[in-house]
Amino acid sequence: MLKYYVIANKSIKIVPKNDVNYVYPLKDFCVGYIDEYQIDEIKEEAYLLINRLLNTEDITKLQKILDNLPVNIVGIFFEDLGVYELIRNLNIKSILYASHACCNYKTINTYLTKVDSVVISPDITKEEVKEILNKTTKPLIIYGLGHLPLMYSRRTLNTNYAKHFNYPKEKVLELEEEVTKMPFFTVENQYGTVIYDKDIYNASILKNEKNIEGVILNSFNMAMEVDELINTFLNNLKGKEKFLNQKTVYKLKEL
Repeated sequence: MLKYYVIANKSIKIVPKNDVNYVYPLKDFCVGYIDEYQIDEIKEEAYLLINRLLNTEDITKLQKILDNLPVNIVGIFFEDLGVYELIRNLNIKSILYASHACCNYKTINTYLTKVDSVVISPDITKEEVKEILNKTTKPLIIYGLGHLPLMYSRRTLNTNYAKHFNYPKEKVLELEEEVTKMPFFTVENQYGTVIYDKDIYNASILKNEKNIEGVILNSFNMAMEVDELINTFLNNLKGKEKFLNQKTVYKLKEL
């Protein structure tokens, strides 16, 4: 049975379910989310999400939090490898969630010598995902449903944009690329900005593949409760497969 890692936000009800694990963006250590949580706000068994790139001061602050981690925190999704050094001796599950870095089985197998699992990048095709699943040494996690985070900048891009064009500053700003007319939205906090695809990504096509340990359902900016998120993923009711059917262009072909 698939496990679901549902990224929590304050618009959904936290309902205990055997196959659902809630993942809470940790306050001051995340970008790209409106709702973030202090440790003492999390009451049930849960995971933390830490997706910021951290400096020495941040690592010191995080160390103090992890030194007093309550027993209901059973794992951490993280991007910065500095976090691994803090949690490697803790009795919790370590999951590397480097949004755009885990794109081949050799890289992932290297990380799997250190961590419990890895989230496969959603930037690659279904054929590339299947190859990874067939050639890695531990079960992996896929990004199953939600808006795709396309870019992360440590700059406050929404603030800068608002200043330049004399607009009111917004935490969530909708944009359209001028040439392709592709819609985006950006989410900013004091630590940076994440640009999301406005379309919803659905990787239901992968749900029956072997070696999948779990599926991320990113509830951010989606008005769905947990059961609806799961049903939408399983039955491919909403969303697009995006890069799963479209190879990323790394360089133009020679003429």
